[in-house]
Amino acid sequence: MISRRFKRRILVYSVAFLSLFAFAYQLLHVTGVKDRVPDQSIFLRMKIPFFRNYTAATTTTRSFTTTTTTTTTTPVETLAPVVVKKLDEIYNQFNVSRNNTTSKLFPAYLIGDYLMLNPDLCRDAKLVDIIIIVHTAPNNFKKRQRMRLTFANRRFYFPKQVRIAFLLGKSKDKSIDEKLVLEHETYKDTVMGNFYDDYHNLTLKGVMGYHWVSEYCPNSKVVLKLDDDVIVDVYKLLTRYMRHIEGKQKSIFCNTWRKNMGIMRLGRWKVQNQYFSGLKTFPYFYCSGFTVLISTDLMKPLYLAARFTPFFWIDDLYLFGVLPKVVGGVTYYDYRLNKNISLDTGRVKNCWQEKGLDCSYFSTLVGDSQFDSLWHLIQSIHNVTIDWHVESVFEP
Repeated sequence: MISRRFKRRILVYSVAFLSLFAFAYQLLHVTGVKDRVPDQSIFLRMKIPFFRNYTAATTTTRSFTTTTTTTTTTPVETLAPVVVKKLDEIYNQFNVSRNNTTSKLFPAYLIGDYLMLNPDLCRDAKLVDIIIIVHTAPNNFKKRQRMRLTFANRRFYFPKQVRIAFLLGKSKDKSIDEKLVLEHETYKDTVMGNFYDDYHNLTLKGVMGYHWVSEYCPNSKVVLKLDDDVIVDVYKLLTRYMRHIEGKQKSIFCNTWRKNMGIMRLGRWKVQNQYFSGLKTFPYFYCSGFTVLISTDLMKPLYLAARFTPFFWIDDLYLFGVLPKVVGGVTYYDYRLNKNISLDTGRVKNCWQEKGLDCSYFSTLVGDSQFDSLWHLIQSIHNVTIDWHVESVFEP
């Protein structure tokens, strides 16, 4: 026969155990550990198989002043056969061992935590027509400011909704980082990842952009990716090109290299011999990256693909060729060089001057000395009366 005292002791221990279990569950839920497992539903809806098993890996992230330890998840090799086949091909092309599963190999883990962002940038509108994401260098303050004041300024397009976010990494110059903090506090439109801003880290910048849009601007119709030395006729995009873009899913609109871009083994674009050994051209469709439009529904799949697709430093190839290949089912629409976009500023200026609204160009590279005249030309074509002044350029 069990004594009354023993029964009370069992009851007390049971209540304590249940309380501890409930507390542990709430702690896991509040800290987001469950949320770190990638959402498989998007891949199921898009008929893209995704990995099913996960293991925890500990990584260290650093802010400007502190060092913290966080837990990330790394996929175990339990991918669906169609994805495994694609990845096997990529690992072979990159000459990377399939046994190398460290998180340092995958861009989605290398970007670290956000050091700067504005989570509300797109939340003040039910639907954003265009979210512009700009690859920019930390010290390019004037280039960012002239974009804010001109073609990326939302007030020019109301009731259409246009937003801009500048993507960058950390600077190795603390004084620049201090200016970046001031800039972000002023405009709240910069997104900084926990990696150093370097030419060979442009891939990380792009993956971070995919992640940010999927998290904080999923209510956008289309993503316009630009470099910071580009000028765009956004009026033309909204009134002419959006009729072609809207409604298309899993789509990329760009000047497309159709597996015909030569692999450079020397110079600035040198690709080491270990990559694409024996090949003379890249075996992917991909884009000229200075101006690319992407349907927003691709943002999350592209980011998730970067969680298990090994890093490659040429960002145009990786972001607009390799990752879409892994995602699968992506349609490219050819917005061609010297027809829709151009590297030749003079060609575009002449077309805008001579043909006005009938000119098919909407984007071009632009030098500092030519920016003002091109912007005023765009305004005159579309009868825009709001003016801007270079004196208001932000100089921290």
